[in-house]
Amino acid sequence: MRVDKMIGNAKLDTRRNIKRNAKKGALVINGEIVKDSSTQVDPNVDEVFYMGEFVEYFDNIYIIMNKPAGVLSATVDEEETVVDLLDDFYQMLDLSIAGRLDKDTTGLVLLSTDGKFVHKITSPNSNIEKTYEVETKDTIDESFIEEFKNGVEIKEEGYIARPAKLEIINEKKAIVKVTEGKFHLVKRLFSNLGNEVVSLKRIAIGDLKLDPFLNEGAYRELNEDELELLLD
Repeated sequence: MRVDKMIGNAKLDTRRNIKRNAKKGALVINGEIVKDSSTQVDPNVDEVFYMGEFVEYFDNIYIIMNKPAGVLSATVDEEETVVDLLDDFYQMLDLSIAGRLDKDTTGLVLLSTDGKFVHKITSPNSNIEKTYEVETKDTIDESFIEEFKNGVEIKEEGYIARPAKLEIINEKKAIVKVTEGKFHLVKRLFSNLGNEVVSLKRIAIGDLKLDPFLNEGAYRELNEDELELLLD
């Protein structure tokens, strides 16, 4: 595998920084300075140091899924969960869900063995936008755009939601972007303004978009380019 991927998996730095620092002599493989961060190594044989720190190899798993309706965003439950949709190999792993969805909400879900990754995706402090396609029962009033921007009062919880972005597509369809993941948040943004969400689908997390070729219930591991969108 590429040595920059090995270092990235160990969460020591981003690929961009690894490339730059390697050129400055920060990468040592088997006792020799290597300035090409794309150099191939065998993690089980080669000894790698980066910025003076020994690089321990472990290969985390990162899965993207197109969640269907009726399935819980949970790892264990009496009802069917997203983990139940996985092959036996993945079910044996210690997976966590990075960004849960309501039972009746569809779309992009991430699962990973990487706890730091999961925390980054889910923490409001990361300010990672989650993008949703929304269909509503009634016509969406244009005043909602400013209401979302200013922060909608969630009366049943007694708090003001973080500013959100609303783009109206047509009378009853919109794109919503939020940076927090409170329970039923998107639905509550609308309900507290007098409208009801009848269909909700997450189509992106940050710059990572839902794969249009991934059918509902299908999943695959993220490729390196997709992972880099979320790790940088």
